[in-house]
Amino acid sequence: MYHETIQDVNPFYDQISYSYSGSVQLEEILHFLDLAFPKWKTNGSLGAFAPEFVMWILDHSSESYQNDSFFDFLKFVYFQIAEEYPKYEESQAFSFDLECIEYFPEDSAAFCETLSDDEYNGELEKHKASRRGDTPFYFEFNYPSLSTL
Repeated sequence: MYHETIQDVNPFYDQISYSYSGSVQLEEILHFLDLAFPKWKTNGSLGAFAPEFVMWILDHSSESYQNDSFFDFLKFVYFQIAEEYPKYEESQAFSFDLECIEYFPEDSAAFCETLSDDEYNGELEKHKASRRGDTPFYFEFNYPSLSTL
């Protein structure tokens, strides 16, 4: 049975795949994100906003990649990531909270009615905490081998 993933429905992922798959520019951005923000793909960080963020960085660093030395490009892209990351992370946190509220509780409306407001909020926080570590998005692109650079 086919299981739809976010890669199947995310236009930013498609654009990255089409325009940047196999590029050193994409590889360096993903590498830095993995080093600087190890949980960047999880719901506790960028989550589903990860492809949009990567696309934004790619778009804003393309000119530097084409015109500057590789070292200057890296400095530029690392600065851009560090500066913009918290903004995307904040947007993801808000979106994630709304999604958790929308889909909680999964059991039934009767479950909600048996809880006081404090109990409901406690259960909702447990639900959010259980989903924060989930990774809704995986980047699967072809990278150039170092021998071809």
